Formats: sequence, C-alpha cells, structure tokens
Amino acid sequence: MSAVHETEAELMYVIDGSGTIVTGGKLTDPKRVNATNLSGANIEGGTSQAMNKGYFLVVPQNTPHQITPSGSPIILMTVKMPRTATAH
Repeated sequence: MSAVHETEAELMYVIDGSGTIVTGGKLTDPKRVNATNLSGANIEGGTSQAMNKGYFLVVPQNTPHQITPSGSPIILMTVKMPRTATAH
C-alpha cells in the first residue's frame, strides 16, 4: 500500500530488516483515509531506493511513498512532522 501525508513530513529510521522505498510519482487508485492522508494501491513512476538497518530518510509532505520489505519484515521507527504555520 502507498500513502501521501498532505500536511506532514515523515522521518523514518530502519531499526531492523531491509526493503525498498519508492518516493514521488503518483498514487494508483487513491482513496481518502482522513482529512490529511491518501492511500493507494501502488505508485506509478517514482524513484526506488534500498533501505537497510540504520538507514534514515525524510519523506517530504505531500510526497507519495511506499515501502516493500525484502525477505523478512522491515521494522521502522517513524516520526510525523506537521507543517508549521508561518508568521507574516
């Protein structure tokens, strides 16, 4: 399953395991999960990158992303970072 967090960036840290993350591109069959998140069946286009134990990554807000474990499960720690309002 793929996702887009429209108002939050997401910091990911791989605690154990490995896999591939696809970022960018476009969600296929997007569905609204709640007011600020979409999920999809997959991603068309995008960039693939290997993720291994100890890997850090920030997925910017509004960026489609999907993680696929390679072999055993991948254990992630994620932190959602809400967009802050800017002062004018």
